[in-house]
Amino acid sequence: MRKILIAISNDFFRETYSEVFLEKGFQVLKTKSGKEALKLIKEELPDIVLADAALSEMNGFELLESLKKERGYERIPIIIFSQIEKKEERKKAIDLEAKDFITAASTTPLEVVRRVQIALGEQKSYRIAIQKNFYNAKELITDYGLSYDLKCPKCGADLILYLIRDLSKGEDYFKISFACPECEYLP
Repeated sequence: MRKILIAISNDFFRETYSEVFLEKGFQVLKTKSGKEALKLIKEELPDIVLADAALSEMNGFELLESLKKERGYERIPIIIFSQIEKKEERKKAIDLEAKDFITAASTTPLEVVRRVQIALGEQKSYRIAIQKNFYNAKELITDYGLSYDLKCPKCGADLILYLIRDLSKGEDYFKISFACPECEYLP
């Protein structure tokens, strides 16, 4: 059974994610304090940590930096969580080599579970740039209900094809979607 530490300051998000991860078969540890998160990591060795950028006492970035310096904990994947999209937080997460950056405002709880599963290697995903002149590309784009220019309606970046292997349904089962690699918008 996979063990996740959910270190989120907001009670609603912490409890919602805890319930969803429990339903998906995870053992769940939870806290709203960065210092308590560090203590739980050392005592319980979770497989992955979902750490709020706005944790009290020690924010998610400080927690990530602290773990990277300590032998034996540096390989625990940390996903930074933020309630709203802040470009500076996303950049900082990338700079600190967080496993992922999740924004609650644009990510459903089930999407959070899927991204945690990807980070743990339980699901596999592929991001593929689509060229409009490829065979059947126009038909695929039209069937999906997107405009043919393949631009993100939110930020204007080029959309990519996102294939997600769902191992719970078999080796050859993939979900398909288009996504923005810049703002993570999912049309």
